[in-house]
Amino acid sequence: MSPTELRVRWHRSLRWRLTLSFVVLMAVLLAIAGTIEYSLLRGAVISSRAQTLTANFDDARSVLLRLERSRAAHHRALLPPGTLAKDLVTQLALGRVSALVVGPNLNVIASAAPGTPPRPQVVSGSRVPLASPSVLLAAANFDTRSGPQLVTGPSGLDLVMVFPLATATGQDLGAVELAESAAPLEQELTTASLVLELGSLMVLLLALGSGLWIASRSLHPLQRLTAAASALGAGDLSRRSGILTRADEVGVLAGVFDQMAGSVERTVRAREEAERQMRQFIADASHELRTPLTSIKGYLEVLQRGAISDPEAVEKALATMSHEAERMRRLVADLLTLARADAGRALNIRSLELSSFLGEFLDERTVEVARELIPGQIVLADPDSLFTICQNLQNNAERHGQGREVRWTMLETPDRVGFSCSDTGPGISAEDLPHVFERFYRSGESRSRQDGGSGVGLAIVQSLVERLAGQVEVASGPGEGCRFTVWLPRPRVSDWEAGDTGANSRFNPVSPPAS
Repeated sequence: MSPTELRVRWHRSLRWRLTLSFVVLMAVLLAIAGTIEYSLLRGAVISSRAQTLTANFDDARSVLLRLERSRAAHHRALLPPGTLAKDLVTQLALGRVSALVVGPNLNVIASAAPGTPPRPQVVSGSRVPLASPSVLLAAANFDTRSGPQLVTGPSGLDLVMVFPLATATGQDLGAVELAESAAPLEQELTTASLVLELGSLMVLLLALGSGLWIASRSLHPLQRLTAAASALGAGDLSRRSGILTRADEVGVLAGVFDQMAGSVERTVRAREEAERQMRQFIADASHELRTPLTSIKGYLEVLQRGAISDPEAVEKALATMSHEAERMRRLVADLLTLARADAGRALNIRSLELSSFLGEFLDERTVEVARELIPGQIVLADPDSLFTICQNLQNNAERHGQGREVRWTMLETPDRVGFSCSDTGPGISAEDLPHVFERFYRSGESRSRQDGGSGVGLAIVQSLVERLAGQVEVASGPGEGCRFTVWLPRPRVSDWEAGDTGANSRFNPVSPPAS
């Protein structure tokens, strides 16, 4: 899959989805914060204007109170309530505030509003927006001041406050309502709201850009992982993520991916090697079987063409065919042994006294064998498998030892017991030594098929030793002979019983296959 095919549509991209989710969350938080800030600002502005209206009322009322006290001090007649109300609203109108005085029964006593040039500065009897009757009654009858209120008036929205009104002598005159246009206030709040909105928009755009950049840098290792996975799927088994060690989740993922890729590569390589070996095994087995079959078929054709009348020729042909048939029998037997080992046939693992077992085995040999055995050494092994191992090593030594003495020696370590089989033949070259346990491998003329070997005897030895949890080693050199050493594990104390010695460990094979 090409990099172009690996690209994801932007609206499905994890980078965009993460960034947009972050931006949407930030937008919600900014909206909540902006609403709270706007509400606080609105309350602060209205509170500030309310303080201004209160100060205007207190200033105008203090002027009238001083005037009344002055008239009382000079024993002059007090002004009637209507005159006082008119003077108060006029004084307030001069402070650029509309004012209205109502009596206890909510009857309008006087009203005034600021004028505009070229008109006079005070417009008496002007229309002023009325607060709710309950607020006016509370102020006129119970001396209760009201908080700031927004009331719709003739010219739009107005800010209104209501105050109780009394003379210097304590006579209740009613209530005073102060009003001013809320348009400047609303304009100020609108400007503040616009600033908040533009600021929030700039923050969101900055968050979008920086979020995409940060997400791209953070997700770049995932793109490398994707490319590596694509290459791995396309057959590049050596491909790895190439991501340096990181302590985050991406680093963990990269480490797991590289481990998986390594495991896949090893598995595929092992399978390819196994398939190669299987093909080679089938080819070699076919070749090994074809050779004696061809020989037998050739002699049969000779006999069919009339050689049967010659007793000497018939005897020679029958001897050769018998020899070739025996080679085929041994090869089939060895292949069957290998197949059983590869299939994991159950073994009868038990404790054996190795020197007794080897002594009984070597006593049955018809050739000269030297032995150096160590009595009392116990191993864990399957008698059938151990007999096959010993017989294949002995047959290999006899075949390549050129009729010379074969030597068996026992070895021991704290946790293993071993035995070696040595011959004094021509030995094996350093180039061939690593391949001696391969199936059907022959190292030269001294190990050709004409010597009667099938080429799988040592492969059987290695397979059976490994199944016994042991190890087989080979040491050789040109002209130095060969020494094969087999190591087997010692049993635990609980695995050994005193009766498993001598005759009890004797194995009587039924025609074991020769290699």
